[in-house]
Order: sequence, then structure tokens, then C-alpha cells
Amino acid sequence: MQTLETLAQAIDGEFIGNAQQMIRQVAHPTVAKSAEDLALVLDKEILGALAQLNIQTALVPADLDVTGIPNQIKVKRPKVALAKLLDIFDKPVYIPPGVHATAVIDKTAVIASDVVIGPFCVVGPNTVIGAQTRLVSHVHVGADVQIGEQGLFYPGTVIGDRIRIGNRVILQANTSIGSDGFSYVTEEAGNVESARSSGDIKAQNSRILRINSIGTVVLEDDVEVGANACIDRATLGETRIGRGTKLDNQVQIAHNVTIGENCMIVSQVGIAGSVTIGDRVVIAGQAGIKDHISIGDDSIILPKTGVSGDVPPKVIYMGFQGMPRKDFLRREMKIGQLSSLPEKLSQLAERIEALEEQSV
Repeated sequence: MQTLETLAQAIDGEFIGNAQQMIRQVAHPTVAKSAEDLALVLDKEILGALAQLNIQTALVPADLDVTGIPNQIKVKRPKVALAKLLDIFDKPVYIPPGVHATAVIDKTAVIASDVVIGPFCVVGPNTVIGAQTRLVSHVHVGADVQIGEQGLFYPGTVIGDRIRIGNRVILQANTSIGSDGFSYVTEEAGNVESARSSGDIKAQNSRILRINSIGTVVLEDDVEVGANACIDRATLGETRIGRGTKLDNQVQIAHNVTIGENCMIVSQVGIAGSVTIGDRVVIAGQAGIKDHISIGDDSIILPKTGVSGDVPPKVIYMGFQGMPRKDFLRREMKIGQLSSLPEKLSQLAERIEALEEQSV
């Protein structure tokens, strides 16, 4: 527990009321029962309900005038304050200290003395794991892997051979880092190649040959990867996720993709091979990114958008509707012609007026 004053200082807020009021937990306003519960009054939409709630202590936006709550912490950015609060009141995942007896660790692996490794984890040869990193359970780490400090890897995480992971990286349950890329070629030109060259399908796929992935994946410091997300290793070279970037659940990152720093990629986004994404890009849920294109810094891709060409910096991008290619192109041509329609209608109106005047 912490006092109201101490907590306000920790989150860069200003307190009102009893400086020594003890805070036991952070709570939703509807479940705050006592002065020890810090209720989250984060926006004006909840103001109408406050009269029916017995809230004694609250986190309040600085620009919101809240009456009737004796103890308050006022903050300029409530969501930032909330992040700091939940860090203070964090309830970390339970892992028994030390290395569990069921863990299988190669004798050539170099493990810092304070690393925690839970039940049924596997660590391969010549792998290095830095200080204070935690493997919860059933985590597989391959050979020649480099893992930094203070990582947290949840159950079912699979890290392939030769992967490089920075400091403070979080991998949620069942993530796959370093699976093979989806790289294949037909012995003769197949349907995709013929469609790309001529616009029509004039060939069939023959035997499909595998192109092995012998590159790696690099996760820089402070990257977080959501549950069931997959990041494929490069065919050659590396697939790289930049510092501070956050990936949501079920995101697919293909081979040879490069993603910049502090990006946010939301659930079920699919990014095809050899895409380059700049810094601070936001890609919303279920968007699909075509291979071999680039997305500029600070752009936003809205949900379900199909991105088939380069996106410049600082652009909000949206829209996609699947249909046969010829129908799509015909529709787009007609839409392009609509820009001249107002002028034509104006000319037509003038001609009608002239004809009406002649008939009088």
C-alpha cells in the first residue's frame, strides 16, 4: 500500500485531500468500496453515474471538474498515469525461483545466475540468456540463440535457432519466433507468375519446390509480441522488429520484413515478405500488406485495409473490396470518370435553360 501523496508523486500527478490516505488497489468506479480503492474516473462520460457511487478516492483528468470526491489525484494524461499505476500495482506471473527440475538445458548454454526457468522448458546448445529473464513453462529456445536481460516468455513460446532477442522483450503464450518463411517456387512458371506478367492466368502450378529459410529474426529492445503471433525468419539476412514495437495477438510477419521503432500492429494483421515499415506506424486489425512494398513513417493503416502499393509517410490509408480483377479495374475507371460529371451536368443545365428560353 502507498499513501495518496506518494502515489501522486510517482505518476506525476497532483493530489487533493488527505495526503496520508493509504491506497490498497486501483479499481473501476463501480467496484470501488472504500477510500483505499483508487477509482479510475478517466473521462466525462462517467460523471453522471458518480452521484450513485460511494467513491472516496479517484484518479481524475486535470481538465475535469469533479465534485463530491474528497481524495483525488489529478493528471494531465490519464492513460499514461494508468500505465504507471498498473506497473506499481502489478501482479506478476508466478514462476518458482531458479531452474525447475524438469527443464532441459544444454550444457553449453550460458544462463545468467538469476534467470528463472519454469517446468518443461528446453534451452539449446550455445544459447545465451541474460540476467533476470523468465521462462514461465514449456518454452522452447533453440541453438545459438541470444536473449537479453529482463525478458518474459510465456508458456508455449517457440524460439528457433540463431534468433537474437534484446532486453525487456515480452513474448505472450504460443508465439513463434523464427519459423520458416513461406517461400516456394514452381519448376515452370505457374498461375501466379503468369498473372503477374500478363494479367491473366495462362499457366498451372507444377511441382512446388521449397526455398529454405536460413536467415534469422532480430527483436530489438522492448518489443512485445502477442499470443499466437508468428514471425518468420528471413530467407537470407534477417527479419527485424524495431525497438519498442508492439504486436498484438495473431499477427503474421513474413520473411525478410523490417519494421521500425515504436510501431503498433493490431490483431490478425498479415504482412507479406520483404515489406519495409517505417517508425511509429500503426496498422489496425485485419489489414493485409502486400509483399515488397514500403510504408512510410507515422502512417496509419485502418482496419481491414488491403495495402497493395507503397504508402508515403504521415498518411491515413483505408479501403478494400475483393472482386475479380477486371471488374475492379472497370469500376475504378468509372469512378475516375465521375470527377467530370458535375461540369457535364452544369453544361447540360445551361443547354436546357437555353432551349426553354427559345421555346417561350
